[in-house]
Amino acid sequence: MPRPDTHAQKPPIPVPVRRVGVTDIRVPIQGIFFEEQPAIVVPSFDIYVDLPAHQKGIHPSRSIEAAVEVVSQYAEKLYRLEDICADIAQDLLRRHDYANEAEVFGKADTVYARTTPKTNIRTFESCIMEARALAHRGSKEEDTSLRRWIGVTATGITACPCAQELLRDISESKLTSTHKLEQPQAREIVDNLPIGSHMQRSHGSVMVEIPAGYPIDALQLIQIVEQAMSAGTFEILKRPDEAAVVQTALENPCFVEDSIRHMIRNVVQTFHDLPEQMELSFRQRNEECVHRHDIVAEQTLTIGEARREIKENSTSRQ
Repeated sequence: MPRPDTHAQKPPIPVPVRRVGVTDIRVPIQGIFFEEQPAIVVPSFDIYVDLPAHQKGIHPSRSIEAAVEVVSQYAEKLYRLEDICADIAQDLLRRHDYANEAEVFGKADTVYARTTPKTNIRTFESCIMEARALAHRGSKEEDTSLRRWIGVTATGITACPCAQELLRDISESKLTSTHKLEQPQAREIVDNLPIGSHMQRSHGSVMVEIPAGYPIDALQLIQIVEQAMSAGTFEILKRPDEAAVVQTALENPCFVEDSIRHMIRNVVQTFHDLPEQMELSFRQRNEECVHRHDIVAEQTLTIGEARREIKENSTSRQ
């Protein structure tokens, strides 16, 4: 006589669990959709279902099977990471008939080509592509809701505005005291010279909820993140390129809070027709070089809220 299914037994403490799952499932795929071209990556998936109070545990093997079988259907095809997450989430609900909600996170290191700012040398940069899908079971199969997100995490540079202002004051003081210049002349000189500051390696993330079939190229998201920082980074830099990157950073100093606000504005300006209720999330982490700690800022809102915030605050400043 077969032993009873342990997972299906009643638990000693009948309390529901919001998320139970399997993390870091790695499945190789050949055709991720990036810059309108396929890129070979090995994404990893974190997959979860909810557990009702009357059941002791989930069946982890069913979750792994869902990921492997769904991903295998995309072999040698051009696909979007968020679509795979959505298909896995729907398959999880089919396999875990006791669950009402399934959530899938996908992540993949991705390499893309770009050219340096001055010498136009071809170089290869990396970013992290991220996707998420959330499926919720309805009273009928056709009522099941499905939400999906796509995002990236990219690296750049931020120059500290506060330190730069302090150095501006020091430079003005030296020009007036040591070189006997009048204060207006000293300020004009300082305003026309690149003034140093301490630099931070910065990591910006944006995640955008999108309706089914809405095309977002990950390169658009990378540009949104990088343009919110002082300057981008490059694996290869010749001397003219290095000077250009540093000068660009010094001409665009920003706090971690500035980067978040710039990303929000960039998303609003880029995706004009994205539905109002779509959720946005942003995160910026700056690795401090003159402190031992890092600085982090985060924001989550809908694109409708972002549009209204930008419009209202722009109007109030006029």
